[in-house]
Amino acid sequence: MKGRAAFGFMGLILLSLPALLQARVVLVVSSQEPYYLEVAAGFKKSFAGAFEEYNLRGLEDEVRKLGQDLQANPPKLVIVVGNIAAKMAKEYCPDATVVYAAAGNAAGLKFSERKALGVSDSPAVSKIADSLKLLFPASTRIGLIYNPQYVNKEVIDLQNLSARQGFSVKAIPVTEIKQIPTTLSQLLPNIDLYLMFNDPGVINSDTFPFIFLACFQKKIPIFATNLSMVKNGAIAGLIADSASVGQELARLSNLAVQDKASREKIIYPEGKLYLNQKIATASNITFPQQVKDKATILQ
Repeated sequence: MKGRAAFGFMGLILLSLPALLQARVVLVVSSQEPYYLEVAAGFKKSFAGAFEEYNLRGLEDEVRKLGQDLQANPPKLVIVVGNIAAKMAKEYCPDATVVYAAAGNAAGLKFSERKALGVSDSPAVSKIADSLKLLFPASTRIGLIYNPQYVNKEVIDLQNLSARQGFSVKAIPVTEIKQIPTTLSQLLPNIDLYLMFNDPGVINSDTFPFIFLACFQKKIPIFATNLSMVKNGAIAGLIADSASVGQELARLSNLAVQDKASREKIIYPEGKLYLNQKIATASNITFPQQVKDKATILQ
């Protein structure tokens, strides 16, 4: 009887091992920003495993509190949505695999290539270039200010595409925010369209209105890759579709939790075209109906 009881007890332990040994997986969302919540919702529809979910609500106190918890009980996989969550993962989870989305600062954080996968916060540059030609066929001088720490690859890709697309690209790098006023004054006389990536080394709550106003005064439209930029003054944008981002985030996370390799370290999601009708009207720019039919119109 004792032997049978011992065998039964061992069997229970063996049956429980998968649960006991299950690696910790956490989803961390940066804030209550609607786009982030949409990405998280898309992720949750497609991710196959169990996970813990946290929302930092954009607060440093929440970052520290969760970061200390993750340090004390390290996760195998950290799935992050947004800049704040990505920065927290870099600081507090150095040994975890990180899968990120909607994080414009990811390139600058320099995650380990072996332990990081991501969904780009913008569609592929080739799709952006196609949209520029669709919306602004007469604009042949594209310009932007960028920080190489964050969007260097995108700028190189755009320059490589420019000849085939029939436009030139004047991209001026900066490494400090204080360089922007002088750089912008040098750039604007030489362009007829400003391309605004979601570049945290250039765009923040202070610099966006400054760049927007300078471009508006010179009658230079802004094309953006971030929805809040289109809502706040860019005339149009090609924005990573939140549902597509969420699905790709889940796909990469499913691979990562199973220790399976992905052929691509960065996935480019599908894009949605947006037009800001108020800015178009104020700028005396009219888009053809066939273009409007392909876009979401923001009034």
